[in-house]
Amino acid sequence: MLFGELGATVELTVAAMLLAVVLSAAIALLTSGQRPAVRFVAQALEIVAVSVPSFWLGIVLMTIFSFGLRWVPAFGNESPVALVLPVITLAVPLVGVITQILRERVEHQLHEPFVTTIRARGVGEAGLRSRHLLRHASVPALTLSSIIFGSLLTGTVIIETLFARPGIGRVIVMALQNRDVPVVLGFVIFAALVFIVINTVVDLLLPLIDPRLKEER
Repeated sequence: MLFGELGATVELTVAAMLLAVVLSAAIALLTSGQRPAVRFVAQALEIVAVSVPSFWLGIVLMTIFSFGLRWVPAFGNESPVALVLPVITLAVPLVGVITQILRERVEHQLHEPFVTTIRARGVGEAGLRSRHLLRHASVPALTLSSIIFGSLLTGTVIIETLFARPGIGRVIVMALQNRDVPVVLGFVIFAALVFIVINTVVDLLLPLIDPRLKEER
């Protein structure tokens, strides 16, 4: 039962995670090292994004873009367009968290000696931030993202129920309502395996991103 519904949950989770990572990287690179006013506005918006309940954000998005403007469907999984609102609803809180970590690390890297060396070679600010600073700053964000991804994969109950989408979340809700203990236990074991596998993969990838970690090991 779980693996029969896994595809829809993975589709939603991967899309939300990719959107969150891309937006977080772009915002962090654009706002790091800027004037205090720019950073203050960015941090305020990130705090709001983290604090807004997902179910409330989903209802607001459905009211505006589905019932009001009629741009995208609110329910179901019949077309790729139906992914838009659930993905945004899942991604917004992630953007607030990941952006804060990335910006803090990018600003820390800006004061490292290698930045002066790279600038002395004639590398522009855009190249410095995108090719060098982002790579060094992504290690803690990647570690956090692995935990977030595991939580998303096993915690999409609210979003799948709100948008009437198939997935593991709805299966678990039905299992709890029917007191189906084997399904609930299977879900717990599956969630534990997801966290173990994702964290193992991330631990193997980190030395490839930052060779200094390999030297420390």
